[in-house]
Amino acid sequence: MRIDYPSANRVSIWVGTFSDEDEMNECVDRTVEPSLQLQKPLSAICEVCFEDSALPLRQLLEGFSGWQYFIDQACHAGASMGVETANSALVCYYLHCEAPADAW
Repeated sequence: MRIDYPSANRVSIWVGTFSDEDEMNECVDRTVEPSLQLQKPLSAICEVCFEDSALPLRQLLEGFSGWQYFIDQACHAGASMGVETANSALVCYYLHCEAPADAW
């Protein structure tokens, strides 16, 4: 896995479907954050959302800071991986992360 932070004009996005917000937070705390090994807390560079039911990715990501600049690429990337709906998203700003889709 390759991680660059800070990386200008980059966002890294994780989406998923979880039974509740606690399950999502546990995944972020136990898997995503330790894997990134950043020098600052993940919460300092990220925004997160959780919905009770799955939504189309476009609808889920609208409203994040700067969503207009990354939404088309994010939806295309999701579709290419067979992910078109989710109920949670983690958007990390100025983070460039290259990892296989199944790494998480």
